[in-house]
Amino acid sequence: MSHFKKFASVTQKITLAIFGSFLMLFLLVHAGLNLCLLRADGGEWYRAAAHFMGTNYIVKVFEVVLFAALFLHVLLGIILQWQNWKARPIRYKVPNKSATAPGSKFMIYTGLLVAIFLVVHLMNFYFVKMDWVEGKYMVEIEDVQKADPVHVQEHMEKVLELFQDEAQADNPFKEVATGISKADLVEAFGPGFSAYEPDFYTMAQGLFNNPAYLVLYLLLILALGVHLVHAFPSALHTLGLNGPCYDKPVKRIGAIYAVVVVLMFWAVAIGLNLLY
Repeated sequence: MSHFKKFASVTQKITLAIFGSFLMLFLLVHAGLNLCLLRADGGEWYRAAAHFMGTNYIVKVFEVVLFAALFLHVLLGIILQWQNWKARPIRYKVPNKSATAPGSKFMIYTGLLVAIFLVVHLMNFYFVKMDWVEGKYMVEIEDVQKADPVHVQEHMEKVLELFQDEAQADNPFKEVATGISKADLVEAFGPGFSAYEPDFYTMAQGLFNNPAYLVLYLLLILALGVHLVHAFPSALHTLGLNGPCYDKPVKRIGAIYAVVVVLMFWAVAIGLNLLY
């Protein structure tokens, strides 16, 4: 039975490492896409990227895999930590002054902070995409024809207001109406209109211009960075990349990776706060 438990524990650690490595790769992609928010193009690049991510079928399949990996990573992390606590139910009276890195000792706690960040992040963005939470939306001018023509005709003044572009004297109407509330969508296009998308660009601007949200976001991203400092070498060690010649380089690369990820997310949050 002891051999079976050991095998099960090792299998859980390997699975945790695989899912963790996948999520760490995704973080770089996500942070890179977020940098499009800082481009001075009125959100054109970012909105195009968000549209692609939200409509491409391959990305939708990847999304399912991502959430499955995320759920299993969290679940296995909790199980393994519980097993460690259960194996040592009585705490030492004198703190253990081992050389264990702080990131390793507090992985479960930084992991819980990351989980809180994910819940907040999903509520502010992904749940809007799923239409579970109200946010801001955008409509392309060519999609107006998908609305009830009678309703649009009766509320033409509101429709024109949404697409009006006072900055362009020669062409007073823009191709995409942005920052629309759900109430304005219903008023302009009718309750059955569905040809709209979440305007993540406008929502991100609004969130990061909220000082309380900005501070919370920066702190939770810092917790993510602390988590990654240990997670990176731990995952590679579990997957077999260990030994005297690998330990120090892997730890350094992990630290660099964590710092880069944190700075990328921080740059977007602080940049949006300062620019808009």
